[in-house]
Amino acid sequence: MDTVLLAVITFVVLYFFLLNTIYLFILFLSITEINRSKKSRFAFDLDQAFKFRLLPPVSIILPAYNEEKTIVESIRSLLFVRYPQYELLIVNDGSKDNTLEVLKDSFSLLKTDYIFRKVINTEEIRGIYTSKEYKNIVVIDKENGGKADALNAGINVSHYPYFCAVDADTILGEDSLAKLILPFINDPERTTAVGGVVKAANGADIKMGRLLNEKITKNILVIIQSIEYARAFFMGRLGLSVINSLLIISGAFGLFKKEDVLNVEGYRKKSLGEDMMLVVKLHKLKRREKKKYKVTFVSDTVCWTEIPSTVKILKNQRVRWQMGLIESIVDNRDMIFNPKYGIIGLFSIPFHLFSEIIPPFFEVIGYLVLIAGVVFKTLTLNNVLYFLFVTWFYNVVHSALAITMEHYGIGTTLRFHHFLIKLFASFLENLFYRQMNLFFRILGFFKFFTKKREWGEMERKGF
Repeated sequence: MDTVLLAVITFVVLYFFLLNTIYLFILFLSITEINRSKKSRFAFDLDQAFKFRLLPPVSIILPAYNEEKTIVESIRSLLFVRYPQYELLIVNDGSKDNTLEVLKDSFSLLKTDYIFRKVINTEEIRGIYTSKEYKNIVVIDKENGGKADALNAGINVSHYPYFCAVDADTILGEDSLAKLILPFINDPERTTAVGGVVKAANGADIKMGRLLNEKITKNILVIIQSIEYARAFFMGRLGLSVINSLLIISGAFGLFKKEDVLNVEGYRKKSLGEDMMLVVKLHKLKRREKKKYKVTFVSDTVCWTEIPSTVKILKNQRVRWQMGLIESIVDNRDMIFNPKYGIIGLFSIPFHLFSEIIPPFFEVIGYLVLIAGVVFKTLTLNNVLYFLFVTWFYNVVHSALAITMEHYGIGTTLRFHHFLIKLFASFLENLFYRQMNLFFRILGFFKFFTKKREWGEMERKGF
Protein backbone atom coordinates (compact mmCIF):
# COMPACT_ATOMS: atom_id res chain seq x y z
CA MET A 1 0.00 0.00 0.00
CA ASP A 2 2.89 2.36 0.77
CA THR A 3 4.21 1.98 -2.76
CA VAL A 4 0.80 2.42 -4.40
CA LEU A 5 -0.13 5.55 -2.42
CA LEU A 6 3.28 7.10 -3.01
CA ALA A 7 3.11 6.33 -6.75
CA VAL A 8 -0.38 7.84 -7.06
CA ILE A 9 0.42 11.06 -5.16
CA THR A 10 3.69 11.44 -7.11
CA PHE A 11 1.82 11.12 -10.41
CA VAL A 12 -0.84 13.65 -9.33
CA VAL A 13 1.80 16.15 -8.15
CA LEU A 14 3.77 15.84 -11.40
CA TYR A 15 0.57 16.20 -13.45
CA PHE A 16 -0.44 19.45 -11.75
CA PHE A 17 3.14 20.74 -11.82
CA LEU A 18 3.26 20.26 -15.60
CA LEU A 19 -0.20 21.76 -16.03
CA ASN A 20 0.65 24.84 -13.98
CA THR A 21 3.92 25.26 -15.86
CA ILE A 22 1.87 25.54 -19.07
CA TYR A 23 -0.40 28.05 -17.33
CA LEU A 24 2.66 30.10 -16.41
CA PHE A 25 3.70 30.14 -20.07
CA ILE A 26 0.22 31.35 -21.07
CA LEU A 27 0.44 33.95 -18.29
CA PHE A 28 3.74 35.16 -19.73
CA LEU A 29 2.07 35.57 -23.13
CA SER A 30 -0.75 37.55 -21.48
CA ILE A 31 1.66 39.93 -19.74
CA THR A 32 3.66 40.56 -22.90
CA GLU A 33 0.44 41.17 -24.86
CA ILE A 34 -0.85 43.73 -22.35
CA ASN A 35 2.51 45.55 -22.44
CA ARG A 36 2.59 45.43 -26.23
CA SER A 37 -0.96 46.74 -26.60
CA LYS A 38 -0.31 49.58 -24.14
CA LYS A 39 2.81 50.68 -25.99
CA SER A 40 1.23 50.46 -29.45
CA ARG A 41 -2.15 51.82 -28.46
CA PHE A 42 -3.11 54.99 -30.26
CA ALA A 43 -5.64 57.57 -29.19
CA PHE A 44 -8.80 56.48 -30.95
CA ASP A 45 -10.93 59.56 -31.56
CA LEU A 46 -14.47 58.24 -31.33
CA ASP A 47 -15.95 61.62 -32.26
CA GLN A 48 -14.03 61.60 -35.55
CA ALA A 49 -15.06 57.99 -36.13
CA PHE A 50 -18.70 59.06 -35.72
CA LYS A 51 -18.31 62.09 -37.95
CA PHE A 52 -16.67 60.27 -40.86
CA ARG A 53 -18.44 56.92 -40.29
CA LEU A 54 -15.19 54.99 -39.88
CA LEU A 55 -16.85 52.18 -37.93
CA PRO A 56 -18.88 49.53 -39.81
CA PRO A 57 -22.52 49.01 -38.77
CA VAL A 58 -23.17 46.25 -36.23
CA SER A 59 -26.19 44.18 -35.22
CA ILE A 60 -26.46 43.58 -31.46
CA ILE A 61 -28.38 40.38 -30.70
CA LEU A 62 -29.78 39.89 -27.22
CA PRO A 63 -31.53 36.53 -26.57
CA ALA A 64 -33.95 36.60 -23.65
CA TYR A 65 -35.75 33.86 -21.74
CA ASN A 66 -37.58 34.81 -18.52
CA GLU A 67 -35.53 37.99 -18.15
CA GLU A 68 -38.19 40.44 -16.94
CA LYS A 69 -36.01 41.57 -13.99
CA THR A 70 -32.96 42.68 -15.97
CA ILE A 71 -34.01 43.10 -19.60
CA VAL A 72 -34.93 46.80 -19.45
CA GLU A 73 -31.66 47.89 -17.78
CA SER A 74 -29.69 45.83 -20.27
CA ILE A 75 -31.43 47.41 -23.26
CA ARG A 76 -30.99 50.90 -21.82
CA SER A 77 -27.27 50.26 -21.45
CA LEU A 78 -27.16 49.22 -25.10
CA LEU A 79 -28.99 52.39 -26.12
CA PHE A 80 -26.22 54.38 -24.39
CA VAL A 81 -23.50 52.65 -26.39
CA ARG A 82 -21.44 55.19 -28.34
CA TYR A 83 -21.50 53.76 -31.82
CA PRO A 84 -22.46 55.48 -35.08
CA GLN A 85 -24.78 52.85 -36.57
CA TYR A 86 -26.19 49.73 -34.98
CA GLU A 87 -29.45 47.85 -34.67
CA LEU A 88 -30.59 46.19 -31.46
CA LEU A 89 -32.36 42.86 -31.92
CA ILE A 90 -34.02 41.45 -28.78
CA VAL A 91 -35.13 37.83 -29.21
CA ASN A 92 -37.83 36.72 -26.78
CA ASP A 93 -37.34 32.94 -26.81
CA GLY A 94 -40.81 31.87 -25.66
CA SER A 95 -40.47 33.35 -22.16
CA LYS A 96 -42.93 32.09 -19.55
CA ASP A 97 -42.77 35.27 -17.48
CA ASN A 98 -43.68 38.85 -18.48
CA THR A 99 -40.56 39.56 -20.55
CA LEU A 100 -42.51 40.47 -23.71
CA GLU A 101 -45.05 42.59 -21.82
CA VAL A 102 -42.27 44.48 -20.03
CA LEU A 103 -40.63 45.18 -23.39
CA LYS A 104 -43.91 46.38 -24.91
CA ASP A 105 -44.58 48.77 -22.03
CA SER A 106 -41.02 50.07 -21.72
CA PHE A 107 -40.26 50.69 -25.39
CA SER A 108 -43.69 51.30 -26.98
CA LEU A 109 -43.55 48.30 -29.29
CA LEU A 110 -45.72 47.93 -32.38
CA LYS A 111 -46.16 44.62 -34.21
CA THR A 112 -45.11 44.95 -37.86
CA ASP A 113 -44.81 42.95 -41.08
CA TYR A 114 -41.04 42.57 -41.05
CA ILE A 115 -39.42 41.00 -44.11
CA PHE A 116 -36.28 38.91 -43.63
CA ARG A 117 -34.52 35.94 -45.18
CA LYS A 118 -34.51 32.73 -43.13
CA VAL A 119 -30.99 31.46 -43.83
CA ILE A 120 -30.68 29.35 -40.66
CA ASN A 121 -33.55 27.08 -39.66
CA THR A 122 -35.14 28.11 -36.33
CA GLU A 123 -38.30 27.64 -34.29
CA GLU A 124 -41.36 29.55 -35.51
CA ILE A 125 -41.32 33.32 -35.15
CA ARG A 126 -44.66 34.49 -33.71
CA GLY A 127 -44.20 38.18 -34.36
CA ILE A 128 -41.71 40.99 -34.90
CA TYR A 129 -42.09 44.34 -33.16
CA THR A 130 -40.48 47.73 -33.70
CA SER A 131 -40.28 50.60 -31.23
CA LYS A 132 -42.07 53.91 -31.70
CA GLU A 133 -39.39 55.67 -29.64
CA TYR A 134 -36.19 54.00 -30.84
CA LYS A 135 -35.82 53.31 -34.55
CA ASN A 136 -32.98 50.82 -34.05
CA ILE A 137 -34.89 48.49 -31.69
CA VAL A 138 -36.46 45.31 -33.10
CA VAL A 139 -38.07 42.66 -30.87
CA ILE A 140 -38.43 39.13 -32.21
CA ASP A 141 -41.00 36.96 -30.43
CA LYS A 142 -40.55 33.24 -31.14
CA GLU A 143 -41.32 29.77 -29.91
CA ASN A 144 -38.87 28.46 -27.32
CA GLY A 145 -35.85 26.77 -28.89
CA GLY A 146 -32.99 27.58 -26.54
CA LYS A 147 -30.33 30.28 -26.55
CA ALA A 148 -28.57 29.04 -29.69
CA ASP A 149 -31.87 29.01 -31.62
CA ALA A 150 -32.66 32.53 -30.41
CA LEU A 151 -29.26 33.79 -31.58
CA ASN A 152 -29.80 32.15 -34.97
CA ALA A 153 -33.16 33.89 -35.28
CA GLY A 154 -31.44 37.18 -34.54
CA ILE A 155 -28.81 36.47 -37.20
CA ASN A 156 -31.57 35.77 -39.75
CA VAL A 157 -33.27 39.10 -39.06
CA SER A 158 -30.06 41.14 -38.78
CA HIS A 159 -28.98 43.48 -41.59
CA TYR A 160 -25.32 44.23 -40.89
CA PRO A 161 -22.04 42.38 -41.68
CA TYR A 162 -21.03 42.01 -38.02
CA PHE A 163 -23.11 40.95 -35.04
CA CYS A 164 -22.44 41.24 -31.33
CA ALA A 165 -24.00 38.57 -29.08
CA VAL A 166 -24.81 39.75 -25.55
CA ASP A 167 -26.74 38.25 -22.65
CA ALA A 168 -29.95 39.73 -21.32
CA ASP A 169 -28.32 40.41 -17.95
CA THR A 170 -25.39 42.32 -19.46
CA ILE A 171 -24.44 45.98 -19.11
CA LEU A 172 -22.06 47.38 -21.75
CA GLY A 173 -19.69 50.27 -21.24
CA GLU A 174 -20.23 53.28 -23.51
CA ASP A 175 -17.16 52.66 -25.68
CA SER A 176 -17.06 48.88 -25.37
CA LEU A 177 -18.46 48.11 -28.82
CA ALA A 178 -16.19 50.67 -30.50
CA LYS A 179 -13.16 49.01 -28.88
CA LEU A 180 -14.37 45.52 -29.72
CA ILE A 181 -14.65 46.35 -33.43
CA LEU A 182 -11.05 47.59 -33.73
CA PRO A 183 -9.50 44.18 -34.60
CA PHE A 184 -11.96 43.96 -37.52
CA ILE A 185 -10.93 47.44 -38.67
CA ASN A 186 -7.21 46.73 -38.33
CA ASP A 187 -7.39 43.34 -40.06
CA PRO A 188 -10.81 42.91 -41.72
CA GLU A 189 -9.82 40.02 -43.98
CA ARG A 190 -8.46 37.68 -41.32
CA THR A 191 -10.42 38.58 -38.16
CA THR A 192 -13.43 36.31 -37.70
CA ALA A 193 -14.35 36.73 -34.02
CA VAL A 194 -13.43 38.96 -31.08
CA GLY A 195 -14.14 38.57 -27.37
CA GLY A 196 -14.06 41.04 -24.49
CA VAL A 197 -13.81 40.97 -20.69
CA VAL A 198 -16.78 40.05 -18.50
CA LYS A 199 -16.95 41.34 -14.91
CA ALA A 200 -19.44 40.96 -12.06
CA ALA A 201 -22.16 43.63 -11.85
CA ASN A 202 -23.39 42.36 -8.47
CA GLY A 203 -23.43 45.19 -5.95
CA ALA A 204 -22.44 47.89 -8.48
CA ASP A 205 -24.21 51.25 -8.79
CA ILE A 206 -26.34 50.98 -11.93
CA LYS A 207 -28.82 53.63 -13.01
CA MET A 208 -30.72 53.87 -16.29
CA GLY A 209 -28.57 51.13 -17.83
CA ARG A 210 -25.27 52.77 -16.89
CA LEU A 211 -22.73 51.34 -14.46
CA LEU A 212 -21.73 54.36 -12.40
CA ASN A 213 -19.46 52.76 -9.85
CA GLU A 214 -17.96 49.29 -9.51
CA LYS A 215 -18.20 47.85 -6.00
CA ILE A 216 -17.33 44.70 -4.09
CA THR A 217 -20.34 42.86 -2.77
CA LYS A 218 -20.34 41.21 0.66
CA ASN A 219 -21.25 37.87 -0.91
CA ILE A 220 -18.11 35.69 -0.73
CA LEU A 221 -19.34 33.49 -3.61
CA VAL A 222 -19.49 36.50 -5.92
CA ILE A 223 -16.07 37.78 -4.81
CA ILE A 224 -14.40 34.43 -5.49
CA GLN A 225 -16.13 34.15 -8.87
CA SER A 226 -14.82 37.61 -9.80
CA ILE A 227 -11.32 36.27 -9.11
CA GLU A 228 -12.07 33.24 -11.30
CA TYR A 229 -13.22 35.55 -14.08
CA ALA A 230 -9.98 37.56 -13.83
CA ARG A 231 -7.92 34.37 -14.10
CA ALA A 232 -9.96 33.12 -17.06
CA PHE A 233 -9.76 36.33 -19.08
CA PHE A 234 -6.37 37.78 -18.19
CA MET A 235 -4.41 34.56 -17.72
CA GLY A 236 -6.21 32.24 -20.10
CA ARG A 237 -8.01 33.85 -23.01
CA LEU A 238 -5.65 36.78 -23.51
CA GLY A 239 -2.59 34.51 -23.65
CA LEU A 240 -4.26 31.91 -25.86
CA SER A 241 -5.38 34.59 -28.31
CA VAL A 242 -1.72 35.60 -28.82
CA ILE A 243 -1.05 32.20 -30.43
CA ASN A 244 -4.49 32.08 -32.09
CA SER A 245 -5.60 29.22 -29.84
CA LEU A 246 -8.67 30.81 -28.26
CA LEU A 247 -11.58 28.34 -28.20
CA ILE A 248 -14.08 30.29 -26.12
CA ILE A 249 -15.61 33.72 -26.62
CA SER A 250 -18.06 34.45 -23.84
CA GLY A 251 -21.70 34.33 -24.83
CA ALA A 252 -22.18 37.47 -22.76
CA PHE A 253 -19.98 39.63 -24.99
CA GLY A 254 -18.63 38.54 -28.39
CA LEU A 255 -18.41 40.06 -31.86
CA PHE A 256 -18.49 37.94 -35.03
CA LYS A 257 -18.24 38.29 -38.78
CA LYS A 258 -21.72 37.30 -39.94
CA GLU A 259 -20.54 35.75 -43.23
CA ASP A 260 -18.25 33.29 -41.42
CA VAL A 261 -20.96 32.29 -38.94
CA LEU A 262 -23.41 31.64 -41.77
CA ASN A 263 -20.79 29.45 -43.45
CA VAL A 264 -20.80 27.15 -40.38
CA GLU A 265 -24.64 27.27 -40.27
CA GLY A 266 -24.80 29.42 -37.16
CA TYR A 267 -25.01 28.26 -33.58
CA ARG A 268 -25.76 24.60 -32.95
CA LYS A 269 -29.34 24.25 -31.76
CA LYS A 270 -29.86 22.74 -28.27
CA SER A 271 -26.12 23.05 -27.60
CA LEU A 272 -25.15 23.30 -23.92
CA GLY A 273 -22.11 25.41 -24.77
CA GLU A 274 -23.18 27.28 -27.86
CA ASP A 275 -20.47 29.93 -27.49
CA MET A 276 -17.53 27.50 -27.43
CA MET A 277 -19.11 25.23 -30.04
CA LEU A 278 -19.41 28.13 -32.50
CA VAL A 279 -15.77 29.21 -32.05
CA VAL A 280 -14.51 25.63 -32.49
CA LYS A 281 -16.62 25.31 -35.67
CA LEU A 282 -15.07 28.54 -37.00
CA HIS A 283 -11.56 27.25 -36.28
CA LYS A 284 -12.40 23.96 -37.97
CA LEU A 285 -13.77 25.61 -41.11
CA LYS A 286 -10.86 28.01 -41.51
CA ARG A 287 -8.28 25.27 -40.95
CA ARG A 288 -9.98 23.02 -43.51
CA GLU A 289 -10.07 25.87 -46.01
CA LYS A 290 -6.40 26.61 -45.18
CA LYS A 291 -7.20 30.28 -44.83
CA LYS A 292 -5.33 32.69 -42.59
CA TYR A 293 -7.63 33.93 -39.84
CA LYS A 294 -7.70 35.26 -36.29
CA VAL A 295 -9.92 34.69 -33.28
CA THR A 296 -8.80 37.38 -30.90
CA PHE A 297 -9.42 38.95 -27.51
CA VAL A 298 -9.49 42.61 -26.45
CA SER A 299 -8.48 43.09 -22.82
CA ASP A 300 -9.50 46.75 -22.36
CA THR A 301 -13.18 46.51 -23.24
CA VAL A 302 -15.62 45.34 -20.56
CA CYS A 303 -19.18 44.29 -20.01
CA TRP A 304 -20.76 43.66 -16.62
CA THR A 305 -23.11 40.82 -15.89
CA GLU A 306 -25.04 39.39 -12.95
CA ILE A 307 -23.20 36.28 -11.75
CA PRO A 308 -24.60 33.56 -9.44
CA SER A 309 -25.01 34.65 -5.83
CA THR A 310 -26.27 31.36 -4.39
CA VAL A 311 -24.84 27.84 -4.38
CA LYS A 312 -27.90 26.48 -6.21
CA ILE A 313 -27.58 28.89 -9.15
CA LEU A 314 -23.81 28.45 -9.22
CA LYS A 315 -24.24 24.68 -9.39
CA ASN A 316 -26.62 24.93 -12.36
CA GLN A 317 -24.23 27.23 -14.20
CA ARG A 318 -21.05 25.24 -13.59
CA VAL A 319 -22.65 21.88 -14.41
CA ARG A 320 -23.89 23.33 -17.71
CA TRP A 321 -20.50 24.93 -18.44
CA GLN A 322 -18.76 21.61 -17.91
CA MET A 323 -21.25 19.77 -20.10
CA GLY A 324 -20.84 22.43 -22.79
CA LEU A 325 -17.06 22.08 -22.67
CA ILE A 326 -17.24 18.30 -22.92
CA GLU A 327 -19.79 18.54 -25.74
CA SER A 328 -17.51 20.83 -27.77
CA ILE A 329 -14.51 18.54 -27.37
CA VAL A 330 -16.35 15.23 -27.85
CA ASP A 331 -18.17 16.45 -30.97
CA ASN A 332 -14.84 17.63 -32.42
CA ARG A 333 -12.69 14.76 -31.20
CA ASP A 334 -11.38 14.25 -34.74
CA MET A 335 -9.35 17.43 -34.20
CA ILE A 336 -7.45 16.12 -31.15
CA PHE A 337 -3.73 15.76 -31.97
CA ASN A 338 -4.61 16.09 -35.66
CA PRO A 339 -1.87 18.12 -37.42
CA LYS A 340 -4.35 19.11 -40.14
CA TYR A 341 -5.84 21.57 -37.65
CA GLY A 342 -2.52 23.11 -36.66
CA ILE A 343 -2.12 24.52 -33.18
CA ILE A 344 -5.84 24.05 -32.48
CA GLY A 345 -5.62 20.28 -32.93
CA LEU A 346 -2.13 19.80 -31.55
CA PHE A 347 -2.38 22.08 -28.52
CA SER A 348 -5.58 24.02 -27.82
CA ILE A 349 -8.20 21.25 -27.76
CA PRO A 350 -5.90 18.75 -25.97
CA PHE A 351 -5.02 21.48 -23.48
CA HIS A 352 -8.69 22.05 -22.62
CA LEU A 353 -9.15 18.30 -22.28
CA PHE A 354 -6.20 17.86 -19.92
CA SER A 355 -6.70 21.14 -18.01
CA GLU A 356 -10.48 21.30 -17.58
CA ILE A 357 -12.03 17.82 -17.87
CA ILE A 358 -9.46 15.45 -16.35
CA PRO A 359 -8.00 17.52 -13.43
CA PRO A 360 -11.11 17.42 -11.17
CA PHE A 361 -10.82 13.63 -10.98
CA PHE A 362 -7.07 13.70 -10.32
CA GLU A 363 -7.46 16.34 -7.61
CA VAL A 364 -10.16 14.33 -5.83
CA ILE A 365 -7.92 11.25 -6.07
CA GLY A 366 -5.13 13.34 -4.56
CA TYR A 367 -7.30 14.33 -1.57
CA LEU A 368 -8.35 10.70 -1.02
CA VAL A 369 -4.76 9.47 -1.19
CA LEU A 370 -3.63 12.15 1.27
CA ILE A 371 -6.36 11.14 3.72
CA ALA A 372 -5.42 7.45 3.35
CA GLY A 373 -1.74 8.32 3.71
CA VAL A 374 -2.37 10.21 6.95
CA VAL A 375 -4.62 7.49 8.37
CA PHE A 376 -2.18 4.68 7.56
CA LYS A 377 0.90 6.87 8.14
CA THR A 378 2.36 5.97 4.78
CA LEU A 379 2.95 9.49 3.40
CA THR A 380 5.34 12.10 4.71
CA LEU A 381 4.70 15.76 5.40
CA ASN A 382 6.63 16.58 2.23
CA ASN A 383 4.14 14.59 0.13
CA VAL A 384 1.29 16.67 1.56
CA LEU A 385 3.15 19.96 1.03
CA TYR A 386 4.05 19.06 -2.58
CA PHE A 387 0.39 18.40 -3.38
CA LEU A 388 -0.80 21.63 -1.72
CA PHE A 389 1.96 23.55 -3.49
CA VAL A 390 0.99 22.47 -7.02
CA THR A 391 -2.74 22.98 -6.36
CA TRP A 392 -3.45 25.59 -3.69
CA PHE A 393 -0.28 27.71 -3.76
CA TYR A 394 -0.18 27.98 -7.56
CA ASN A 395 -3.85 28.96 -7.50
CA VAL A 396 -3.22 31.83 -5.07
CA VAL A 397 -0.25 33.08 -7.12
CA HIS A 398 -2.27 32.92 -10.34
CA SER A 399 -5.13 34.78 -8.66
CA ALA A 400 -2.87 37.56 -7.35
CA LEU A 401 -1.30 38.06 -10.77
CA ALA A 402 -4.67 37.99 -12.55
CA ILE A 403 -6.18 40.58 -10.19
CA THR A 404 -3.14 42.81 -10.69
CA MET A 405 -3.39 42.45 -14.47
CA GLU A 406 -7.10 43.30 -14.31
CA HIS A 407 -6.35 46.56 -12.52
CA TYR A 408 -3.37 47.32 -14.76
CA GLY A 409 -4.94 46.19 -17.99
CA ILE A 410 -8.37 47.85 -17.94
CA GLY A 411 -8.43 49.97 -14.80
CA THR A 412 -11.11 49.97 -12.13
CA THR A 413 -12.96 52.22 -9.70
CA LEU A 414 -12.12 49.78 -6.89
CA ARG A 415 -9.62 50.96 -4.29
CA PHE A 416 -6.49 49.26 -2.97
CA HIS A 417 -8.23 47.76 0.06
CA HIS A 418 -10.68 46.08 -2.35
CA PHE A 419 -7.67 44.51 -4.04
CA LEU A 420 -6.55 43.20 -0.64
CA ILE A 421 -10.04 41.78 -0.01
CA LYS A 422 -9.86 39.87 -3.29
CA LEU A 423 -6.37 38.65 -2.43
CA PHE A 424 -7.60 37.35 0.93
CA ALA A 425 -10.57 35.71 -0.79
CA SER A 426 -8.17 33.84 -3.07
CA PHE A 427 -6.88 32.02 0.04
CA LEU A 428 -10.44 31.21 1.16
CA GLU A 429 -11.19 29.85 -2.31
CA ASN A 430 -8.98 26.83 -1.59
CA LEU A 431 -10.71 26.03 1.69
CA PHE A 432 -14.24 25.38 0.42
CA TYR A 433 -15.05 26.87 -3.00
CA ARG A 434 -12.44 24.91 -4.92
CA GLN A 435 -13.70 21.57 -3.58
CA MET A 436 -17.33 22.54 -4.21
CA ASN A 437 -16.50 23.48 -7.79
CA LEU A 438 -14.72 20.14 -8.27
CA PHE A 439 -17.96 18.40 -7.33
CA PHE A 440 -19.96 20.51 -9.81
CA ARG A 441 -17.53 19.75 -12.65
CA ILE A 442 -17.51 16.02 -11.93
CA LEU A 443 -21.31 16.09 -11.73
CA GLY A 444 -21.40 17.78 -15.14
CA PHE A 445 -19.14 15.04 -16.54
CA PHE A 446 -21.44 12.24 -15.38
CA LYS A 447 -24.60 14.08 -16.42
CA PHE A 448 -23.19 14.52 -19.92
CA PHE A 449 -22.25 10.86 -20.42
CA THR A 450 -25.43 9.53 -18.77
CA LYS A 451 -27.49 11.70 -21.16
CA LYS A 452 -29.04 13.65 -18.28
CA ARG A 453 -28.36 16.90 -20.07
CA GLU A 454 -30.33 19.99 -19.13
CA TRP A 455 -29.78 23.72 -19.37
CA GLY A 456 -30.56 24.55 -15.73
CA GLU A 457 -32.51 27.61 -14.59
CA MET A 458 -30.67 30.88 -13.89
CA GLU A 459 -32.70 32.88 -11.38
CA ARG A 460 -32.10 36.65 -11.67
CA LYS A 461 -31.95 38.95 -8.66
CA GLY A 462 -32.00 42.07 -10.86
CA PHE A 463 -29.56 44.99 -11.03
